[in-house]
Amino acid sequence: MKTLPHIVCLLYFFVLTSMHAKTEYAHDFINSKQLPKISKDSTQVELIAHIDSVLVWMKEEHYKFNFASPLIYGEEALLLAGKINDKTYLHKTRSILGNIMLRVKDTANAKGLFLNSLKDAEVANDSIIILASKGNLANAYYYTDGYKHKAIASYIDGAEIAKRLNDTTRVFTMHHNASRIFIENGDIENSKYHIGESAKYLQYLDNPFFKSSQLRNEGMLYVLLNQPDKAIERFKENIKIAESKEMMDGIIEGYQGYIQALEFKKDYKTIYEISKKLKFYTDKKEKDEDNQTIEAVKSRINVDRYKEQIKSKELEKELFEHQAEDRSVALFIVLGVLIFISIIFVQTYKSSIKRKILIKHLEVKNAQYLEAKMQSDELIKSKAKFFATVSHELRTPLYGVIGLSSILLEDKELKKHENDLKSLKFSANYLLALVNDLLHINKIDNNSFTKEDVTFNIEGLSSTIISSFEYIRVQHENNIEITISKDVPLILKGNSVRLSQILMNLVGNACKFTEKGLISLGIKTLTQSDDTVKLQFIVRDTGPGIEQHRLKEIFNEFTQIDSGSGSRMYQGTGLGLPIVKKLVEQGKGTITANSEIGKGTTFQFELEMKVASESEKQYTAPILDFKQLAKKRILIVEDNRINQTVTKRILEQAEVLCEIAQNGEEAVALSKQFSYDLILMDINMPVKNGIDATREIREFNKFIPIIALTAVEIEEQKYQIFECGMNDIILKPYDIDLFKKTIIANLSPQAKGELRKLA
Repeated sequence: MKTLPHIVCLLYFFVLTSMHAKTEYAHDFINSKQLPKISKDSTQVELIAHIDSVLVWMKEEHYKFNFASPLIYGEEALLLAGKINDKTYLHKTRSILGNIMLRVKDTANAKGLFLNSLKDAEVANDSIIILASKGNLANAYYYTDGYKHKAIASYIDGAEIAKRLNDTTRVFTMHHNASRIFIENGDIENSKYHIGESAKYLQYLDNPFFKSSQLRNEGMLYVLLNQPDKAIERFKENIKIAESKEMMDGIIEGYQGYIQALEFKKDYKTIYEISKKLKFYTDKKEKDEDNQTIEAVKSRINVDRYKEQIKSKELEKELFEHQAEDRSVALFIVLGVLIFISIIFVQTYKSSIKRKILIKHLEVKNAQYLEAKMQSDELIKSKAKFFATVSHELRTPLYGVIGLSSILLEDKELKKHENDLKSLKFSANYLLALVNDLLHINKIDNNSFTKEDVTFNIEGLSSTIISSFEYIRVQHENNIEITISKDVPLILKGNSVRLSQILMNLVGNACKFTEKGLISLGIKTLTQSDDTVKLQFIVRDTGPGIEQHRLKEIFNEFTQIDSGSGSRMYQGTGLGLPIVKKLVEQGKGTITANSEIGKGTTFQFELEMKVASESEKQYTAPILDFKQLAKKRILIVEDNRINQTVTKRILEQAEVLCEIAQNGEEAVALSKQFSYDLILMDINMPVKNGIDATREIREFNKFIPIIALTAVEIEEQKYQIFECGMNDIILKPYDIDLFKKTIIANLSPQAKGELRKLA
């Protein structure tokens, strides 16, 4: 019985100590620091001295893997920095606090702090803080899964900015962090370069943390180079510095690298000894990390409440010490019951707080998601509106340039200007191709690329595509050949527009980059069933080829591969291959590229298509005769005078009788007064647009064919065009033969009076 009070006392002390271990860690540690005292009446100089001391201490704790305490007092430093209205101290505090948040996986709040610093720096045009903030954002990318490529780009960009500012510390940090990622990726050449760059600047920095981390990177590079002795030498120095400064991460990474180097030497005895040391520090880190993470979360809830709890625990401890003087068995029994109830209460309270935090966090995330979704929807609408405007504003003048140049090329009196006119038309077509590339990317991204399945002859389609490159083939002295395996069904049903776009881009690229060589298109069957076939398409050239490390980039938007001399010999948007990749993936296929410098490039993709039925194979398109247009009366409704001239001249060459209406209102009036065989109706016009004009004409004339002339992408207005009563659409600038064929098709007896179905 004599020992009972001692046993109960020890039990109470153990419980109280375990409870205080987590809640008093930060407070006890900070109390041990001699920080300058401040009060409500402190001067600005005293406040600055206090903030300086807190920042130095926070940085030390960060390197020692102590996170809870800096999180608490970091908020105090932010308030004080705001009080003295000093942007530099605000940035320094945000920087340290944000990097600590990254270590406890609070990436969102860390990014918020870094972005606030960047915003303030840009307003103040402070290059130094801009650089530091960008470096911090790069750290945030590093700790975010899937964003390490952005981190590398930010570090490299930051290093260049730091060099211009002569910021030795930042130059070292940027190269050092970049080398760390390259080491993780096993990229020896880039690792070696950035380690070399960071070493140049380390000699000017008296910083043991930098020295230790640099040694670790050098050791890992020697591991990659299979030079274990040099690696071990670096790791030993790394560990020695890290242990002297209590840098937990540096110690653990040093021992981890040490073991990797020893594995090359098969020194299993030393590996065993080092592994025991590594386990000791790893266990300690995990324990500290758990405690610090719990404290970090609690400190984010309410700092004032946290401090009150600490005071409360201290009072409880003092009370216990007074009560411990009384050796009464009954008193200790009562005290034990109180301790038990307190433990239950504290655990319940902590669970309640944790649940409230999680609910609040979920509410915030849901609000952020809804806001992000709204912003995304607005961006999509703005993007669609922008592309519709670009389409109309660029296609309309191009229609005039291409149309007039085509007409002038047919004028025998202008034969001496033929080359100039060809150059003019080529330049306009080139600009149109750039516009079309941008619009194709937008249509594919919005999933609005045509999905219509048609019956087509794969052999005929391939021949047509190849023949369209005859001019550049002759110019570059190339040979082009098509090889189609005998087991490939020739009549297929599928998206011929998508397939044509893919082949046009791939064959066009091959023609553009190959001179005095061979270009081949091969098609063969991979698998086939009764109604489907999976085809493999291979486009091969004997051009200059592409370096292996650049092959990954060729499918990126706006990326162009330079020639061997480093000059851009071939211009363009860099959208051809990204369009190809997107179209292949839209067709649920795959595409790969292989190349060898000096020998050529091969693109290979696979697509599944339907095999046409017997009835579909027998279908043949009607043969159209342009002479059918002679003496037909057509009303051209167009407000642009150049476009009026182009359209009229093209039709008059086919002996069409044309009249012009300047706007929709004139078109309605002329349609009531005169009889026409067909109306070509522009969409966007002053006074009255083509949509409204068509609706009025349909009130008194249900049968006259009306064809829309529009420079806006068809998908943008297709529903409105067919809903108002139009029969067909021609997109400006148009192919002259296709333009005439569309008119003839709508003048045929079976088509006349029939409206197209809504898309």
